[in-house]
Amino acid sequence: MAKRSKNVHYVNNQEFSTAVVNYVGTVKEAKDAGKPIPVVTDYVATCFLRIAENLSHKSNFIRYTYREEMVMDAVENYDINASTRTGKPNAFAYFTQIIWYAFLRRITKEKK
Repeated sequence: MAKRSKNVHYVNNQEFSTAVVNYVGTVKEAKDAGKPIPVVTDYVATCFLRIAENLSHKSNFIRYTYREEMVMDAVENYDINASTRTGKPNAFAYFTQIIWYAFLRRITKEKK
C-alpha cells in the first residue's frame, strides 16, 4: 500500500497561481478586443471556494451563523502585478487575505 503524504494541500499554490494569471491574461485580451469577459474556469472557482470554505472553519469564524454568506462575499479582482517576496504570483496568499477581510467586513455589517 502506498503511503499518503502527510503534507496534503487542498489547493496547489503553483497551479492555482498559474491558472489565475492565465485567466487574467484572457480577460485583458477580451477587454482590449472589445469582447465579453470570459467565464472564470472551474478550476479557479473551485480553488477559490476551497480557500474561502477552509478559512471559514478557523476558530475566528466558525461560530457565526452567516458563515456561508461570508464565503460568498469573498470575491474581488486579482492584480497579476502584485509584488511578492519571491517575485512569482502568489494567488493563494492574495485570495486568502482578500477572503479574510471580506469575512471581517461581513461580521461588522451583521453586528450593526
